[in-house]
Amino acid sequence: MFPVVNQNQTDQSFWNQFSELPATIESKLPTLDKSLDAYFDTSFASIIEEWDLLTDTDLFKLESRLAHVSGEISTLFAEKMVLEKRVESLNDLVSSLEKSV
Repeated sequence: MFPVVNQNQTDQSFWNQFSELPATIESKLPTLDKSLDAYFDTSFASIIEEWDLLTDTDLFKLESRLAHVSGEISTLFAEKMVLEKRVESLNDLVSSLEKSV
């Protein structure tokens, strides 16, 4: 696993030999980043569920619900205006009836 240092070899230093090791050694060295990546890869769905995080699907559903609720509010507001006009006309009729009696 470690580079073998030949005592008889003087043209290459230890660090030069070390730098010539294949790049695969890096993939075998454990690092915190690799450990975290592996952990998140295996348990990402449970993390989202446990931490109650939003996903793109959740955001899309919320946006569509918001659009639907906004449409309902607009419809209800328009109906409220119509009802207020009817109430005004009925109040005017009741006032005119009270004056005539």
